[in-house]
Amino acid sequence: MPTTTTSPTTSNQKPRFNSWALLFLFSTLALTAHETDDSNANAGANKLVTAVSSITLIISATASIGHLGFSSLLSSLFVGTLIEGLLALLSLALWAGCLPIVMDPRKGLAQMYVGKQSDEVIDYQPIISNANLYFCSWGAAICVLSVFAQYVRERLSGGGVGSGNGSMRGGGMGYTNLWYLLGLASVVVVIEGMRFKNQVCVIDGGAETVTCGRNTYGLVTGIIGLIVSVIISLFSTVGKDSALVTTVSSFLCAILYTICAGLLTFDKGPATYVGNQYLAAWSGFFLSFMIFGSVVKEFMGVATGGGGGVTANTSNNVEEEEEENEMDTI
Repeated sequence: MPTTTTSPTTSNQKPRFNSWALLFLFSTLALTAHETDDSNANAGANKLVTAVSSITLIISATASIGHLGFSSLLSSLFVGTLIEGLLALLSLALWAGCLPIVMDPRKGLAQMYVGKQSDEVIDYQPIISNANLYFCSWGAAICVLSVFAQYVRERLSGGGVGSGNGSMRGGGMGYTNLWYLLGLASVVVVIEGMRFKNQVCVIDGGAETVTCGRNTYGLVTGIIGLIVSVIISLFSTVGKDSALVTTVSSFLCAILYTICAGLLTFDKGPATYVGNQYLAAWSGFFLSFMIFGSVVKEFMGVATGGGGGVTANTSNNVEEEEEENEMDTI
């Protein structure tokens, strides 16, 4: 019977369409949340957020229409071509430049500083001041990162590499997005750690010494997590990752982020209020354990499956030999 097959390119483009569509949604919501906020007083930052949201809104709308296939000309010119990659890179660069400004507590756009006055220490910490702009900006950034990662994967043909080498790989493309997200969480931990160090720890009475010390540990953890996640995600993208290296790396990140989340978000940590540093620390914790658990599970499954396959092949060979002997006897 004839069978219907789906090309790898088509299946790879479906999640990319979803990411483009979500980028359009988050860009629209971020633009609306920003424009309807009366507390914004920084003219330069306001113009930047409006421009970035509007540009990515237009790009993502065009990309979504192209992926839907309403226009064959637009689809052929855009989907999977260099134009889509350049627009994805442009959108990623725009949000990479805009997001730190949106999240800067001194700007007062999505976060602001509050103080927990205690004796002679003010203990400044950033908290979310505009929840809609905060979460929609992060949603747009994550979506455009996902689009770019999926495009690079497709161009490098990473999805089909190593299909016969499962025992030597760390999960391949199935974990690439998790590594990218862990890298993003690590970037946020580094940026927020540097910001807290330069904006709060330098102020007399801005924070306790132990709080700044915990912030330094979070900064070091973010740097290590960023380096590890970038290296592993690049190897994973091209299908050259190793199960052993991925397991050890994810275990290292899990240990570091377990301590990091505890020091930053409990007691006298710099992120006891919900904000970027709080969410990034816990995201790093959960993502590293997700990767570690999944890789260990698959690695053990591959080992068990491989042994089972050898046993099954051996038994089949024995049965075939017995049948041949019976036929010779007859």
